[in-house]
Amino acid sequence: MSALDDVRTLFAFNRWANERTLDAVAALTPEQYARPLGGSFPSLRATLEHMLGAEITWLARWHGEVAGRVTDFSDCADLASLRARWDATWGEQRRYLDALTEGALAAPLAFRFRSGVEGASPLVEVLRHVVNHGTYHRGQVATLVRQLGGTPAGTDYITYCLTRSP
Repeated sequence: MSALDDVRTLFAFNRWANERTLDAVAALTPEQYARPLGGSFPSLRATLEHMLGAEITWLARWHGEVAGRVTDFSDCADLASLRARWDATWGEQRRYLDALTEGALAAPLAFRFRSGVEGASPLVEVLRHVVNHGTYHRGQVATLVRQLGGTPAGTDYITYCLTRSP
């Protein structure tokens, strides 16, 4: 498998895992979705907004844009509207990945964090970071769903692979 195929597979996994996570959250009440629980972010809602915001920010950076502001989610009053926004972001990611070439993966991507710190990494590392970031926060979401009495989604990479095997 080429590095480009690997990255595309990782993003397909990321979408699959995020969709399963959103399904698990959808089984909760709107009150539970917004309830302050503590942790890295105040609520399930805030955690999911952070996850999507990071994907939106990195997508902008892939296109050479300076992403300095926190993403505004005031138009996402509920989980359904957040999911619709995520669907649109997934579409943009897919178009970007479909147009990507193997050679572009090694090119450095310069970026600036919101703190003002600048960095640069090969694009392939940045792409892998985005998927890893999602995995990290899906673990937090699973804990919050469990604390609220729900059933978290199984989102292990190997489970994804097994669902795709012939």
